[in-house]
Amino acid sequence: MKTELCLGLAMMAGLGFASAAVAQDDDWEFQEDPARQLSIAAARYDAGQMIVVQCRQGGLTVVLTGMPVTPGPIQVQATRADGRAVSQAWLPAGAPGAYRSASSGATVRFMRGGGLYALRTESPAFRASFDLPTQSANLDRVLTACGWATEDDRDLLPEATQVSMVDPDDTPARPRARSARGAPRAPTPRPEAPAGPPQLPPAEYGVSCIVRDLHLRDCRAVHPASARERIVRDGIRYLEGKEVYAVNGSTAADSEGKVMNVIGGRITIIDYITTAH
Repeated sequence: MKTELCLGLAMMAGLGFASAAVAQDDDWEFQEDPARQLSIAAARYDAGQMIVVQCRQGGLTVVLTGMPVTPGPIQVQATRADGRAVSQAWLPAGAPGAYRSASSGATVRFMRGGGLYALRTESPAFRASFDLPTQSANLDRVLTACGWATEDDRDLLPEATQVSMVDPDDTPARPRARSARGAPRAPTPRPEAPAGPPQLPPAEYGVSCIVRDLHLRDCRAVHPASARERIVRDGIRYLEGKEVYAVNGSTAADSEGKVMNVIGGRITIIDYITTAH
């Protein structure tokens, strides 16, 4: 990710590329390098922040730079000019104060339309706001270059943040090992968890499901161009009809009809995204 981020920033700075950046008064800056299968839209701000949306060889990345430095991922409440609000997960992007979106397609669509894009977090606490370009033609060029739809009806549904795929009441006891004489052995120390957040698979492998009666229904690919990929098809089969559990004191009614987005094909990271605050 660090290499991709640096490449994107270099392009927007006009370093080392023959093709010129395209900037319109009310649209995102745009630049592309067909030889690298790379296109970028960006918005730059006087205080040094940048929003960089990049399609590179079919992979979409959204990066915020110039943000407060935190030790790990952040969960933000994002609002836009028309009052819509969503929860967004951002992960460290390989440079101080840079973060990449965990749900790049939905994040780019949320930025379409322009106006005030405001972010706030509770822990660590900070606020940031961006005046987005009012036109999104160049943003759409990058989005469609990576096979993403410019609109998705599920973007308008609230997220099911109060459910987990792990039953909170399921705490199986681990049997204690015994020696040859039957005496309990001293417990083997558990390995420490690896430092840092889990690495997310590509957002193009995501699956979207609707919570109905605490089960996942109507599961589908979030990236239309990846719907036939085996990892996506396997993910849909695995998730369709799967039971989820109300957490944090919520009830089934609190999540009814809401959308649960599973990022990528590794099921082990689902609860990291859906229960982060």
